Amino acid sequence: MLRKYKIPFILGALILIAIVAVAYYTDYLWYQSLDLSQVFLKPILLELLIKSALWAIGFAFILLNVLPLVEQFRIKRLRKIEGIPVGHQQFSISKKVLTLIAFGISLFWVWILPQMWDKILLLLNSTPTGQVDPILGRDFSYYLFSYPLYSVLSGILVSLLFLTISFVIAAYVIGGALSFARFKPQLSAQATIHLSVLLGIVMVWYTLTRGLAMAGVLVSPSSSLFGAGYTDVHVHLPLLKIQQVLGALLAVALLVNIKLKKVRILLAAPALLIIVTIIGGVYGGIIEKFVVGPNQLVRETPYIAHHIQATRDAYGLSNMEEVEYNVDDSGITSSILEDNQPTINNIRLLDYRPLQQHYQQNQSLRLYYEFKDIDIDRYRFDDKYNQVMLSLRELNIESLPDQAQTLINRHFKYTHGYGTVMSPVNAITANGHPTYYLRDIPVKSEVNIPLTRPEIYFGEMTDQFVVVGTLNGEFGHPVEGSEMVTQYQGEDGVELNTIRRILYAIKFGKPILLFSDEITAESRILYNRNILDRISKAAPFLHLDSNAYPVVADGRIFWIVDAYTTSNLYPYSQPTGGVNYIRNSAKVVIDAYNGDISIYKFDENDPILKAWEGVFPGLIKERAEFPQVLENHKRYAVDYFEIQASMLRNYHMTDPMDFYNRENVWEIPVEKYGGSEVRVEPYYVIMQLPGEDAAEFILKQPFTPLNRNNMVGWLAAGNDGDNYGKLKLFNFPRGELVEGPSQIEAYIDQDPEISQQISLWDTGGSQVVRGNLLTIPINNNILYVEPLYILSQSRSVPELRRVIVFYNDKLVMESSLDMALEKLFGVSKDETPNQPSEPGEPGDDDQPIIDYNLNDLVSKINQLYLDMETAAREGRWADYGNYGDQLGEMLKSLADLVEQQ
Repeated sequence: MLRKYKIPFILGALILIAIVAVAYYTDYLWYQSLDLSQVFLKPILLELLIKSALWAIGFAFILLNVLPLVEQFRIKRLRKIEGIPVGHQQFSISKKVLTLIAFGISLFWVWILPQMWDKILLLLNSTPTGQVDPILGRDFSYYLFSYPLYSVLSGILVSLLFLTISFVIAAYVIGGALSFARFKPQLSAQATIHLSVLLGIVMVWYTLTRGLAMAGVLVSPSSSLFGAGYTDVHVHLPLLKIQQVLGALLAVALLVNIKLKKVRILLAAPALLIIVTIIGGVYGGIIEKFVVGPNQLVRETPYIAHHIQATRDAYGLSNMEEVEYNVDDSGITSSILEDNQPTINNIRLLDYRPLQQHYQQNQSLRLYYEFKDIDIDRYRFDDKYNQVMLSLRELNIESLPDQAQTLINRHFKYTHGYGTVMSPVNAITANGHPTYYLRDIPVKSEVNIPLTRPEIYFGEMTDQFVVVGTLNGEFGHPVEGSEMVTQYQGEDGVELNTIRRILYAIKFGKPILLFSDEITAESRILYNRNILDRISKAAPFLHLDSNAYPVVADGRIFWIVDAYTTSNLYPYSQPTGGVNYIRNSAKVVIDAYNGDISIYKFDENDPILKAWEGVFPGLIKERAEFPQVLENHKRYAVDYFEIQASMLRNYHMTDPMDFYNRENVWEIPVEKYGGSEVRVEPYYVIMQLPGEDAAEFILKQPFTPLNRNNMVGWLAAGNDGDNYGKLKLFNFPRGELVEGPSQIEAYIDQDPEISQQISLWDTGGSQVVRGNLLTIPINNNILYVEPLYILSQSRSVPELRRVIVFYNDKLVMESSLDMALEKLFGVSKDETPNQPSEPGEPGDDDQPIIDYNLNDLVSKINQLYLDMETAAREGRWADYGNYGDQLGEMLKSLADLVEQQ
């Protein structure tokens, strides 16, 4: 029977080994192609070395404990023939079999052990932080690097002892050397000696790990906070010291028992430890209830102070500057508006959600292109600082028609996305659509942002492998009536020879890689193209921001991804999301065409990144090496800022009494989007902060008190120049009422004219969509701006039709921000921000918004008609259609104007 299955079993094992080997080797080829071989080889080789050494130790230890048990497996059984006893038959297990058992147990033990290579190398490359915990006086590096490794080693030893002792006890029970008579254990001399040795080792382990347990108290929750509280310091830590001494004494007693062979000593040792632990727990409960409980604030005050300080340190809040923001009752004047033109000119009217819909409908241009999300950045051109919204036109291969879903198309022809679309945040057309700085295929630029390499081989949606350098090339980008053919000119990818074609056909399960005539000697395979997956493989120790953002610079598209180092073992710090320490310690740059990965250090003081630099020398580049063309596009990380803002809701309170009483807890305000309430997200704005000389790009988050709607302050993070990374918390004076976002939303709902107009739109078959409500600080005043989108039955995307502005108890709704500001303050801006810095070329689907009178409309309609005739004569049918759309909008506006008059 066994021979029957021997060959299939061997073949199956060989196939499995071959598949694993192919996976590892092709992974190695990928790392090698990026010059990242150390990231692949070092963990594998070191882990193999560690596990081999541990297996040898475990095998030797188990074998030493198993071989003396040979006699326990000599079992006599009564032999019967046809039910008649005829004598005894002896069964035994040889030393060879016991050796195989030890081999199997040790192999299983090593298999279940956790990964260790990273903890060992981090400890070897760690340096002191210079900070010590306030209770044990240990440097924080102990908790970040030593504690994790020692904890794993402790668990490894415990698991080995557990497996060994379990097997030994089972053997003695089987052999009769360990039995129970009237619940009283009976042990042979050999069993007593053997178990005394093993329990003695357990006691040595227990003694050595009490110091580890003391450190664990500082990274565990207590009754009222995270970290050691009053009861921990005065009961639990002293108890651990007592247990440490007791464990050492019991270890000696058990070793002495090797000679004494007393069963009582063997049983009393663990029982005594259990009793001491129970007594300590009961005593701790008494202290907590009768000493701490009645005077908790007094008892816990110093430990609450440790907790607050550690949490602020761990989340990068201790260096935050706090500023009192006194609201100026004198109001906004024309001179204030003049002084704050950069802020006014960059008020973001576009909302990323409707904008994404608009891009998808009007700029995807082919079914297989998709805009995954909208990103916000800033660019300098025309001597101005311009905030923009942009998105990349990525390839979504799943959107190809079913008949086009061939392997050739999926992996050889449709290989990349193309170009970017960019809009100013505040320029709106007459029919409520965004205008463009970059648009179309091929890319047209209305400003000085050249894009000569628009292809996107590496992005957020590039999940397929592709083969480049093929016989007939790839589809480059659509041209009139066809597709332009191109060849990849980048350096990424693994060259495909015959052997590698076989290997990759196995890896991806695609025989076409082996048999296709498209593959030539120049062909290369590109895979792991999703930028987040790509970074995770190149630097698996980094946690990545959820929002990668593109930058157009030097004629190319680059991705910038913020990366974090984290820990859950920072003493006294409050955890959130499974971590209690986080730093935005690095930024990763990926070329969207070449796929090059560059990691740059952005936090010189982060001990975790420093250690990883030692683990992988040369992987992380210095801050000074960050590309100059990207310097003005670095952003304060959104996820990091959100975590900091969330922690700040409680940890802006630095006084232990305030913190304990929760007297001034904050929360993130809500606003209306569509018909529901949503949390106000952090948002980027260009504005001049109080005390600064110029406008800058900042990330901002307002706060309101818990269960109240007024605003109490706002957090700003600098993004530009020397202010990059600096946090400022602007607090409104207590007792001063400043409206919060939900209050402004309520004012809008209660305003008779505005609410009536919104109701008319709703009842007329249109849907009103409220955009982001922005709070814009201007010279110690707060301006509130909310765009209003209308989704009509005849349109598939919302159109920005109104802008609502609130200031100093005055609420207005107008067709443009210009008109709203003029109505509020009686002045207009010198320069209208609702127009792009450079007018678009003919063929724009929209033109910048203008407040038309009857003569203007007639003139514009006449001009559009002439433009249509010219476009038709010249065969520019795309322009002809765009002019026709604009003409339709103008005629609609004319009808509205006539109706109003």
